[in-house]
Amino acid sequence: MSIEKAIQLSNQAVSFLENKCFEQAILSSCAAMEVFQQSRHMAEQVPSQQGNDFIDQCILTQGTKSSSDQTIIMDEFIYEHGIVLPMIAMDETVVTPVLIYNCALSHQLAARHCNDDRTHKVFLEKAASLYQIAFKEQDEGLNAIFKFAILNNIGVIHKMLDRSEAAKACFDYLVSWMMIYIHTDNSKYLRLVQGFWGNVLGNGRETAPAA
Repeated sequence: MSIEKAIQLSNQAVSFLENKCFEQAILSSCAAMEVFQQSRHMAEQVPSQQGNDFIDQCILTQGTKSSSDQTIIMDEFIYEHGIVLPMIAMDETVVTPVLIYNCALSHQLAARHCNDDRTHKVFLEKAASLYQIAFKEQDEGLNAIFKFAILNNIGVIHKMLDRSEAAKACFDYLVSWMMIYIHTDNSKYLRLVQGFWGNVLGNGRETAPAA
C-alpha cells in the first residue's frame, strides 16, 4: 500500500463523479482514505509544506467550469467538482484534506440522487462530517477556493436537512468572506464558486454578477 495508490483511488473517484457513478465514487474514495491511513504507518514521514496554496492551484489548473457558469436548474448550488491530485503530491497537509473532500462530495452527490429518505439523510450527515474535517485541516488564509467550496456545500447540506439557522450562518460567513476578497482584488480566485450567491438569495437560479 502507498500514498500513490491512495491518490490513484481518489482520482478514480473523481472520474466516477464526472460520469455520475456515485456509488462507485463512494467506494473508491473510501478505499483511498483507508489506503492512505495504512500508508502513513508504513512510509517514512514526508516533511509537510505548510504555508502553500497547492490545493487551490490544483483546482485552478484543472480549469473546471462550475455550475455557476451554466444554467442552474437545481434549487441549490453545490460545488460539485472533485479534485485531482498529481501523483507526485506527497505532502500530508495536501493529500489528507483532498481525499476527505472527495469522499464528502461523493456522499453529497449520491444523496442528491438517492430516492430513499433514510439513506439520503445518512449520506448528507456523512458528507457534512467529512467536509468539516477537511476544512479544519487547512491553515487560516490558505486555499481560499477550497475552503469556500467546502463551506458552501456544508451550508447546502444544512438547508437540505432543514437546519435553516446553520445554513444561514454558513452563507452569511461566505458573504463576508467574499466582500473581503473583492476589496483586496482577490475575488478572481473565487469565480469558480460564484454560484453560492443563489444559495444566499434563497434561489439557486439567481446569481450575483461577477466582481
